[in-house]
Amino acid sequence: MRTSRSFSWIWILSLGVAIFVGAAVTAPKAFAAQVALAWDPNTEADLAGYKIHYGNTSGSYSAHIDVHNVTNYTITGLVEGQNYYLAASAYDSSGNESGYSNEVSYSVPAANGAPATPAAPSGPSSALVNAAITFSTSASDPNRDSLEYRYDWGGGALSSWGAASQSHSWAMAGQYAVKAQARDSRGAQSVWSGAKTVTISQSSTPGVADSDGDGIPDSQDAFPRDPKEWADANRNGIGDNAEALVAGLKQTPTVPVLVSPVNDAVEDAMTVLKTGSFSTPVATTTHAKTRWQVFRDEDDACVLDITSTAALTSLTMPRLVLDEGTPYFWRAQFIDSQGATSAWSADGYFSTRTTDTDRNANGIPDAQEVGSKTDVNRHGVKNYQQPTIKTVRVEGTSTQIGVSINGCPTALAIEAVESEGPPQAGSYFSGTPGRFPFGLINFRVAVAEPGDQATVKLYFSEAVPRGSRWYEYDAVSRKWYDFSAYVKFARDRRSATLSLTDGGIGDADGVANGVIVDPGGVCVP
Repeated sequence: MRTSRSFSWIWILSLGVAIFVGAAVTAPKAFAAQVALAWDPNTEADLAGYKIHYGNTSGSYSAHIDVHNVTNYTITGLVEGQNYYLAASAYDSSGNESGYSNEVSYSVPAANGAPATPAAPSGPSSALVNAAITFSTSASDPNRDSLEYRYDWGGGALSSWGAASQSHSWAMAGQYAVKAQARDSRGAQSVWSGAKTVTISQSSTPGVADSDGDGIPDSQDAFPRDPKEWADANRNGIGDNAEALVAGLKQTPTVPVLVSPVNDAVEDAMTVLKTGSFSTPVATTTHAKTRWQVFRDEDDACVLDITSTAALTSLTMPRLVLDEGTPYFWRAQFIDSQGATSAWSADGYFSTRTTDTDRNANGIPDAQEVGSKTDVNRHGVKNYQQPTIKTVRVEGTSTQIGVSINGCPTALAIEAVESEGPPQAGSYFSGTPGRFPFGLINFRVAVAEPGDQATVKLYFSEAVPRGSRWYEYDAVSRKWYDFSAYVKFARDRRSATLSLTDGGIGDADGVANGVIVDPGGVCVP
């Protein structure tokens, strides 16, 4: 092969763009994309293989992948909203390499963004019992999707999704906080709007004095000149509405204070979140639970939502929940033994550190890459040529494990896989239920819709010992759980099928956000 030989044409064969909507909390969830390439083969007798080159500037390529002797390849891990320029080269058995092929470009579509917070509802500030009144709101959408709205009428009453203007009536007198929420055509929801306070009064009777106009005759009104109060059940001179508000404030725990990470700190992906100590004005209650939430800062997508009875003032982030080189913000909420909930803490901000553990950005740590001839699922095709499987070498063992989503219609991509050696005493693990001959495997799989169930198949380079169980580790509660009811080992013990649910069984991030994070391993009890 001559190094000056021109390369055959290359073109985009198909596009695989994975976009997801985060149903939990506030905003959409976005993931990386992939693009499949194919090209005409070279005809030289000493042809050895091909390389793919790509980057964000035409003619300047920052990433280079040796794909060996194939004529198609799928590049994963592309960033949504970015433009990419791609080319290929060929090389012979002596290491001589051709020039670049023609260049193709690909623009990764931007992720679906959540609608903006709607305007506080506009409408009347007062009305009579059982009289329907109309409220209106509006919001914008970053992707210009069509929007629908729902209203929180106060007192636990929610409207159905519908038009921006909706009507409602109340059967009881009182004050109600009316809020609105928007949802786009792809299911992404905004946060709730500010509240419009509406005072609902009893029907007035002609000829009867009602000085404050609250619908309660002066003769029956304990506060005839205060439209916000009309009853005083304990006759202490304070209206029942005011007393209920004060009582509610006194019975809730103190708002958590975020201690670590300090704002704008740079942390490892397994950072530890810490709050100050729990306090409450009610001496008979104790700290029962803490709710932890972490959001990606660039799009407000919730990546973790955990309520824990064990991680009360300190939580270690589970593996693979956070990406490297990414800014996040977080908050916490205390819950006491009577179920009373504090207000949310102020937001804390941090970023994750960028490392060189995965220089080719294929979702597998470089130190755990397997050889180019590996075919752990024994399909007759090398694993690196199969976009639906990622295979790693397990640290501290000779075992190789492949994570496959082949045949699962709800699973769109394997975003990351990494292994850990068998749990050791003194590590961050709290005890072990037995021996882990294959160490632990952690993986992150993107699914089509938030809340989807997915079937993931694991392939082992050697047979799993008989009598083994499948255990998963909950880094939040620092406990092991027997997950065998959701795992089926093959007859030859060389593979296992896991049934997982986004935001449910087998998902370590605790939120239905379009991604499943799963840690576990084969355990000999």
